[in-house]
Amino acid sequence: MVKFIMETLSNRSFILQTSSGQCSRLRRLKNGVPQGSVLSPMLFNVYIHDLPDTASRKYGYADDLAIMLSRPTWKAMEEGLNKDMGTLVAYLRRWRLQLSVGKSVAAAYHLSTREARKELEVRVDNKCLEVQQAPKYLGVRLDRTLSFKQHLEEVKAKVTSRVALIRRLAGTTW
Repeated sequence: MVKFIMETLSNRSFILQTSSGQCSRLRRLKNGVPQGSVLSPMLFNVYIHDLPDTASRKYGYADDLAIMLSRPTWKAMEEGLNKDMGTLVAYLRRWRLQLSVGKSVAAAYHLSTREARKELEVRVDNKCLEVQQAPKYLGVRLDRTLSFKQHLEEVKAKVTSRVALIRRLAGTTW
């Protein structure tokens, strides 16, 4: 099994081909796992099995990681999140992984709409993470009061359009 995994991850290369048929030169991959491979999520989990302890709770699926922190004051929450982000970024660097700041967002959740409207300031390498009012995590839209209203509206719109498509494809008579 180890030999199979080593073969899967070793000596990988690629060539890009444009729509006009032009090809790039052969490029070798130095690290990473094949995207879409059945082994990739499991290997990633093995690779990061020793994530450092933080005050934040960590939730992960494949290579998506979310951290969540609850604190009595806004300031304490921002300080805690920034400290934990620093710890996680240092860990990722040690293992030659990189946090994608462009794909990372910060959000606040609170039962009070007024409190939920506050914007967090969470930094990674002196760059503020984008603040979103209703980010998506693993396909679920998480609104600020966790009512899931926006998510349900999006799902309803998708289902409605697909039902309409099925009706058109099925026809009214056989």
